[in-house]
Amino acid sequence: MRIVSLNIGRPQIVMAGGQQYSTSINRRPVEGPVEATPLGFAGDRVSNEKVHGGPDKAICCYSHEHYPHWSGVLGRELEVPSFGENLTTQGMLEIDVCIGDVFRLGGATVQVSQPRLPCSKLAGKLAEQRIIKWIHENQFSGFYFRVLQPGAVQSGDPVERINHPHPDLSIARLVQLKSQPAPDPVLCGRLATLSDLSESWREHFRQPDRRPA
Repeated sequence: MRIVSLNIGRPQIVMAGGQQYSTSINRRPVEGPVEATPLGFAGDRVSNEKVHGGPDKAICCYSHEHYPHWSGVLGRELEVPSFGENLTTQGMLEIDVCIGDVFRLGGATVQVSQPRLPCSKLAGKLAEQRIIKWIHENQFSGFYFRVLQPGAVQSGDPVERINHPHPDLSIARLVQLKSQPAPDPVLCGRLATLSDLSESWREHFRQPDRRPA
């Protein structure tokens, strides 16, 4: 496992689909080490703090292995980081990465907190509204880290998994679960109180229709 690219962005005003909005999705690769902090990489900013960023979503990751798939689907080559990710990774697929996994990358220690689900801004960036549906279907979602121990990180750094507490709770499984109309109530009850899962996802599984009878 390694970091293919470390990407930084700041809010920009863009026009897509006839609408103008602020977004940080157009991140760009940077050279050299960048400090990973509890609120994300130094120099990186989100445009809407109500839905992006914060301790549970400090660092957004996306797998480099997915790029050939999407290039084929969209009929064009995609540059890194086309999915707005902070880290483009290798060897960290959603079927293998699980909630609560702790990784050492560079000088930082991070923990997987939740899947990253696509929004309309990603659809606008890629000029394909169906990308949201497709990502839910194939679970090529990406995921978020919270930062447990700040430190410097850079492209090319190896990634080492040092804790794997919930091997049955892969990112792919949670993406699939969240889209199910009638998910397993026992599993939902477990997720509602799982401290390794982000607060926003725990809240989703606390909803009355998600709880065990």
